[in-house]
Amino acid sequence: MGPATLRLAMVLAALLAPAFWPSWSAADPPSQRPIHIQADQLTYYKATRTYEGKGSVVVVQGPFRLEADEAVLDVGTGQVKARGGVHLNDGLRDIRGDRLDFNVNTTKGVIFHGRLFVLEGNFTVDARVMERLSEEQYRLEDASYTTCSVLEGETAPWRFTSEKAELDVEGFLYTRHTKFCILDVPVFYLPATLFPAKRERATGLLFPQMGVSSRQGFKIRQAFFWDISPSQDATVALDYRGKQGAGVDLEYRYYLSKNSDGRVWTRFFKDNQLNANRFDLIFRHRTSFLDDFQGRVDLNYVNQKDTFRALSENVLQRVAVYQESQSFLAKRWDNHVLYGLVRFSQNLTSLSDKTVLQTMPQLGYTLAPARLWGGLPVYAGLDVTFDSFYRQEGLDARRSDLFPRLWAPIPIDRYLTITPLFGIRETWYSRSAQSNDAVTREAGYFSTTADTRLARRFTTEGGGALTHKIEPSVTYEYLAPSRQNDIPFFNDLDRLVRKNLLTYSLTNRLSTLAFDGEKWNYLEAGYVRLTQSQHLASSPTGKPWSDLRGEFIARTAVPVSTELDVDMFYNHERSAMSVVNTDLRFNLRKDVFVSVGQRFSHQGPVAVKGDLFNPMTLNESLLQAEKTHFYIAELGFALPYNLYAVMRGYLDQNTGQFPEMNYGLYYVGSSRCWGAGVMLIQRPDQTEFAFLFTLGGVGFSDSPFSGLYRGLFQRLGLDIQRLR
Repeated sequence: MGPATLRLAMVLAALLAPAFWPSWSAADPPSQRPIHIQADQLTYYKATRTYEGKGSVVVVQGPFRLEADEAVLDVGTGQVKARGGVHLNDGLRDIRGDRLDFNVNTTKGVIFHGRLFVLEGNFTVDARVMERLSEEQYRLEDASYTTCSVLEGETAPWRFTSEKAELDVEGFLYTRHTKFCILDVPVFYLPATLFPAKRERATGLLFPQMGVSSRQGFKIRQAFFWDISPSQDATVALDYRGKQGAGVDLEYRYYLSKNSDGRVWTRFFKDNQLNANRFDLIFRHRTSFLDDFQGRVDLNYVNQKDTFRALSENVLQRVAVYQESQSFLAKRWDNHVLYGLVRFSQNLTSLSDKTVLQTMPQLGYTLAPARLWGGLPVYAGLDVTFDSFYRQEGLDARRSDLFPRLWAPIPIDRYLTITPLFGIRETWYSRSAQSNDAVTREAGYFSTTADTRLARRFTTEGGGALTHKIEPSVTYEYLAPSRQNDIPFFNDLDRLVRKNLLTYSLTNRLSTLAFDGEKWNYLEAGYVRLTQSQHLASSPTGKPWSDLRGEFIARTAVPVSTELDVDMFYNHERSAMSVVNTDLRFNLRKDVFVSVGQRFSHQGPVAVKGDLFNPMTLNESLLQAEKTHFYIAELGFALPYNLYAVMRGYLDQNTGQFPEMNYGLYYVGSSRCWGAGVMLIQRPDQTEFAFLFTLGGVGFSDSPFSGLYRGLFQRLGLDIQRLR
């Protein structure tokens, strides 16, 4: 390599490295890096002090590579010009252009008709002129931005175009007077945009939420995200609903440390339909003082009782009767917990209800099963709580509850285990139901459980194995009658139902290993459990036998993934089912899924599953005011031409009507850099459309229904938030 060749390579490397690769620093000058350069012809002009290379100029230095048809260096001014198929690549960024004009002394330069591709962000920027203003800032003219992979000269499915733009080395692209184009056809105009071309968050406008409702009219929510600092950010959004009104909401998020964070969300909405000013507030905070010492605050407030019914798209919020706020503090040890809790509730049917019960505070201590007396198989448990109940109007009191227990598993040979348990529940009240005098209640509790487990393994024809387990158990419980007429009532603890009860349970399990195409996984192929309780004395339900509960689960991975889940209660007196809940799910690879289910409860007494002493017992029942019977169906499938369709429906068998039907259709572009969909929500009182589109690598337009549809589309292997 001659002196002219070496100098040209060094100058070109010094020129291009600081301009386009911020990883090259002054501390590591180009002269210290190995360089390879080649050209068909290399000439030095002494009069003008310039070097000229022609024909297939190639410069390689470390991971960087420069290619050009021609390159000229002016040694006196430090100006370098390259033209003809200019191509720069460092493995992460790929830059192409027609011409390059740069001054190594001022570190400023221009690339004409350039294209920049960043692998880590998977985006491409094209510009007629890319001008370097400083080590961090670049000015672009006639620029465009897209995350779609297109060849030069091809039309991108979508792109943002701008006459003026600025790019910094951290990956932000700021544009003014921006047009969003689909197939190079302008669709809408934005006065200014900031694209987070890097993976980190960035200040800027978020995608709008758009929809149409027969009751609320045209809906649009436009949010602005503010990256305040690495530990805090905020979102401000305008919420416009054509027929209903308009409002604004603010969400502020903060991270005080890795162990402490929170968020504040508030909304003001002017409801023109009901002539109401609505105000909401949500506050969440979490602090882990130590690994075993944590605190949490969860506050919720609305100033209008019908806010959720009027504004929320969440079904659970719309039907909620109460809204609860609480503050929680807990200290944990290996086998015991000490905690404090404050609970405040709002009645969403009547905010002026002064009889709502508040807990201010609750203090509790729990001792998990702890072995006593060294090697003896004797265990102890303890629950202690103190509650201060408060109402603006009505009965309030202080309550202390103490529930110590002792038990000992006694193995009989190797097939049977008998576990007797003794406990006593002592409850103190600061006043009785009729007077201000303190009152106490004692309740002795005794239970004995006999259970065993039998297992056998069978070999299948394919060489696999199937394990069958049988787990029968019998539990006797006795809860002594206690004086309760003169104690106040706040929750289930204040009304203990006497027990003289036998509970029978028989469980069968079938398990095997199933191959999902990549690895073997444990699969519980079958599960059947029958449970029933028998009253040995007078029954609080009026009958000696409880309803018979049956739980059944069946799963298989071949020929398609299938799961059947059944939970039912059989009533002897009626010789009929009192409760039947079923779910049947099919997953046909990732192309189709189907699930159907039903929920049924007859009118009259319905068995209650479990109580304060035993989650298996069927000692009590609730009175169902009316029969409930409805069906649920979900369906999703992949269509040709990159289309995906999902559906969810509810049918009320009693009325023959559909309380709600949901439909979704989503299209994914062939390069998977964009997608668009529409959602239809039908209810008896309104019909609503929501629109959703995704620009891969940029973001997606959200919707109040996005959570519902994301879950359905994900079952088809499609992530509509990212696509890639």
